[in-house]
Amino acid sequence: MKRPVLVFVAAFAAAVGLMMSSVGRAEYAAIRGIPVTEGQMRIAGPDFDRIQQAQPAATDQFVLKETRVEAEIAGVLARVRVEQVFENPFPERLEAVYVFPLPEDAAVDRYWFQVGEKVIHGVVMKREDARREYEQARDQGRKAALLEEERPDIFTQSVANIPPKQTITVHLEYVHPVQIDGNRYLFRFPMVVGPRYIPGQPLGRPNVGRGWLPDTDQVPDASRVTPEPLPQGMRSGNDVKISVKLDAGMPIQNITGVTHELESKKESETVATIQLKGQKAIPDKDFVLEYRLAGEETVLASLAHRGQSGAYFALVLQPKWKTEAGELTPREVILLLDCSGSMTGPGISQLRIFAQHVLDRLNPQDAFRIVGFNNTTRVFRNQPEAASPEKIAEGKEFIRQLNASGGTEMLPALRTALGNAPAEQNHVRYLVLVTDAMVGNDDAILGYLNQPQLADVRVFPVAVGAAPNHYLISRAAEMGRGFALQVTNQDNPAEMAKRFNEKVSKPYMTDLEIDWGKLKVRDLVPETLPDLYADRPLVVMGRYDEPGKGEVTLKGNIRGQAVKTTLTLSLPEKLAAHDSLGPLWAGRRIRQIWNRNLGRETQQGKDEIIRLGLAHQLVTRYTSFVAVESDAAELAKGNLRTEFIQPMMPEGIPDAAIGVDRARPRTARAVGQPPAGGHHPQDGRGLPATGGVNRAPDVAMAPPAAVQSPPPPPPAYQADPGPPPAPASGSGRSSGGSGSVEWLFLAALGALAGGRMLSSRARPPRKPDDETGSR
Repeated sequence: MKRPVLVFVAAFAAAVGLMMSSVGRAEYAAIRGIPVTEGQMRIAGPDFDRIQQAQPAATDQFVLKETRVEAEIAGVLARVRVEQVFENPFPERLEAVYVFPLPEDAAVDRYWFQVGEKVIHGVVMKREDARREYEQARDQGRKAALLEEERPDIFTQSVANIPPKQTITVHLEYVHPVQIDGNRYLFRFPMVVGPRYIPGQPLGRPNVGRGWLPDTDQVPDASRVTPEPLPQGMRSGNDVKISVKLDAGMPIQNITGVTHELESKKESETVATIQLKGQKAIPDKDFVLEYRLAGEETVLASLAHRGQSGAYFALVLQPKWKTEAGELTPREVILLLDCSGSMTGPGISQLRIFAQHVLDRLNPQDAFRIVGFNNTTRVFRNQPEAASPEKIAEGKEFIRQLNASGGTEMLPALRTALGNAPAEQNHVRYLVLVTDAMVGNDDAILGYLNQPQLADVRVFPVAVGAAPNHYLISRAAEMGRGFALQVTNQDNPAEMAKRFNEKVSKPYMTDLEIDWGKLKVRDLVPETLPDLYADRPLVVMGRYDEPGKGEVTLKGNIRGQAVKTTLTLSLPEKLAAHDSLGPLWAGRRIRQIWNRNLGRETQQGKDEIIRLGLAHQLVTRYTSFVAVESDAAELAKGNLRTEFIQPMMPEGIPDAAIGVDRARPRTARAVGQPPAGGHHPQDGRGLPATGGVNRAPDVAMAPPAAVQSPPPPPPAYQADPGPPPAPASGSGRSSGGSGSVEWLFLAALGALAGGRMLSSRARPPRKPDDETGSR
């Protein structure tokens, strides 16, 4: 099948004359008589005609026009404002449905939409009540918007009755803490929901969502977290603009664009403004910003708020500790390596380099195991091996032989890696899970890790790729009392492995407790304090009723040696500042309840989450934001067209890597009002009758052996060409905010093929270390 190709209309398109006619100004053109503005994406005529033969409801225009992001970082908290601009290019009234990501620890607490000068504010209701309100307004012809949480990092936006040729801008805000690692601070804004592997058997009932994969017995809501991606090499019309106002409170040492090139300006020693170079980015990978602060690495910070909604505080403790050099505790390090199809390309290369460097830094008294998995599991040895130079060399060869193909059966691989057997006597078990975590059965995996018999295992997830599943990565670390790390396509995996090893090789603080002195605090999160690693802070939030000032002491043990850190905490009688602490505390409390109930959901837990969501106006799994125009001068009439906005494939992942067959004809989506409940039954798109959809045929893996060549990859997946040469050092950057897709203007080819444009996703070479620094 020929691949549909986008036409990118640039300022000089009229001069190039790729079967377009100029209209009025030089930066405007027309396709099939329709004016197209500069930068707008449209599908070329011959390609679109062919697409419509298989998909009559297909459109060559994009409904989501732009996403604007403004972040304000004050100290350790970020307040982020997101605007999504939807435009209706059709003659009918429009419903737009968009599945998109947010940070998994975000507390979404404000929501509204705007039509011209008119603003319609949203309110949080129980999820089923909010959907009923939205559907009633949609069917009546009123403008309405609905925001639902599918996972803590996946949301569905529905906007109804956008008038023909008009625009609706939806606004949402959230607050979350920035990540702290010593004197490094990390701000992340995710831009795309990557494809998910869905295990299990189809349920044989109408799907509960509108995604392209069916609900299964293991992932009952699979159709709500699987938006159909655009074909590889095609981009959406959604440009993302990001700006950040940073008020660090301490001198800023440097600012690094990990994934995108940036333009930054220091307003003072402690304040800076940052934006994307080129003003906008293509939404195919996380935006990751890292900045360093000068001075001591120890963080002792406190925030408080007391107003009409209540009194809240946050305490950030990052003590420094030193111990006498002594024999390190022996470890059993288990490398669990994701070799599924979605790791094809940069992902598997980053994984190989990272994992080999972890082996290189094992101590002589350590033992190790290696388990590679896709839709089957492959084990390096049945028993832990001593970390001798010979065995490490064999393990590294095993890792080099791993190729990316197949599905992502993570849960069976975890059972193989951890089982029920405890570690060897006097050994501490470390599970290093290297994966993009693109699975749909997140909760089942987390429920397994949350079992009491695995309490001795420390879990260190390493997220690989452009758009990993941060919900699974972050929660696995939290439940396993470890920490998480992300290795982007632009990172130097050897340098990231070095940083990882430095942290896990240091002694960590256990048996933590806080003495609050004379202060009376309550409803603390977390309830049970985790282990504390070097350079990783402890964040505690809570509520208080009585103001006061007193000394707070953090106590713990390092190798049996008692240590403590003190801080003076003030709980004010009245303080209007830091009003984000209320929703942030409630979000953390909800997170705590959800984690506790994973795998054994209770009505009591559900009721408490609903109560907190309603009280603090937060989106949760059981509560949603809904905004309805109640005073419409005129109700919309006529046919309602529903458009499902397709996300881009994450950077570096080809269609073949996830088993997508673009040649398979599909029945067109229904155009008009959805059936009752707002759910479209699936339309029989030729999906497999059994098993997960992003799943290769079962392949018989070789039996456990010291080093064996892996089986050939299934034909439905693209084999990885092998690791590229490792960069010397430092961390690379992309060549520009919107430069990850290069559009090649081929005039001669365009004249022959209806004005097509081809895309090249070749990555730019890394810059020298002295230009980029390292991360």
